[in-house]
Amino acid sequence: MYFSIHYYVLLLDDKSIKLFEGFRETLFEISNGGFPYRPSFTQPTTVGQTSIDSFLNELYIEVNRLFEKFYNQNPLGLVLVGEKKKQSIFKSVLNDRKCIFREIEGNYDTASPDELGRVIWSNVKETLAGTHERALRELALALSAKKVASGLEEVWQIADSGKGTILLVEDDFRMKGSIVKTAYSSIISEQVDIRKVFDDVVDQIIDRVLELGGTVVFLDNGLLAEHQRIALIYH
Repeated sequence: MYFSIHYYVLLLDDKSIKLFEGFRETLFEISNGGFPYRPSFTQPTTVGQTSIDSFLNELYIEVNRLFEKFYNQNPLGLVLVGEKKKQSIFKSVLNDRKCIFREIEGNYDTASPDELGRVIWSNVKETLAGTHERALRELALALSAKKVASGLEEVWQIADSGKGTILLVEDDFRMKGSIVKTAYSSIISEQVDIRKVFDDVVDQIIDRVLELGGTVVFLDNGLLAEHQRIALIYH
């Protein structure tokens, strides 16, 4: 499992625990397989911390059982959202904590999927790579060494070869379509391949770079105008 722009979000709440599938800042709530999960037992009314912790432990054991079914079928990284105490108890019942690649503290029970998606994506981007300033310095050095690919076609060819180390993408850059591999080359097509997870060429390139061990940096719009909004530093 590697960090990706395609991920799960688990929103911890006592009354209704929600699971989402995320693509960049867009979240889709999963409404099957037991989610959203509403416990059949009630939280204790006593103020004793042991009693509350016991309730949460029992609750999250069941939630983890349900989540693992999704994870085993499609092992995406998990963003865990909720109050610190709840996150701690949930992690204690996880079989594999490595599936968590970001934790966001706070109560987002009343947040809309759009609001939650924006918060999560800003955090995920930080996890994927380092600072803008460092990336721009790396880009300047790579340009001097003539080790930069620019534009979708050129970037994809280098990315797919496994030579890419740092991919720089303008934040809102998207291109509807898919990448079609032939016997001799790859072609970027405006036609969407419904068999693919991503229907965006930029997302496919991002995921390929991450899959092969590279990093991704999202930059403000306009900073990569000279590179057709996307650039890849390679070795």
